[in-house]
Amino acid sequence: MKTIHLFRFNDTIFHKIPFFKEEHRLKNDVTELDVMNIEIVTEYIVKTHDDFSFENTSRNDLLSMCKEAQKTIEHYFVISLDHL
Repeated sequence: MKTIHLFRFNDTIFHKIPFFKEEHRLKNDVTELDVMNIEIVTEYIVKTHDDFSFENTSRNDLLSMCKEAQKTIEHYFVISLDHL
């Protein structure tokens, strides 16, 4: 068995964190959500067989793996700030 990380964004599963730049990641608690446009990427830490292949696994199987994850982590990314 091995441990892998899967990432979910807009109902799509990725094997690497998608699209967002590290400098746009929120590092502190989000307290002003109403003034920011943010996107959430959920990371799932799952155990799988040693011969697991992301490319050969169906979307439904990937979703099932996410549901059975040992741990989940939410990553928040700032898209833009609303000007008041």
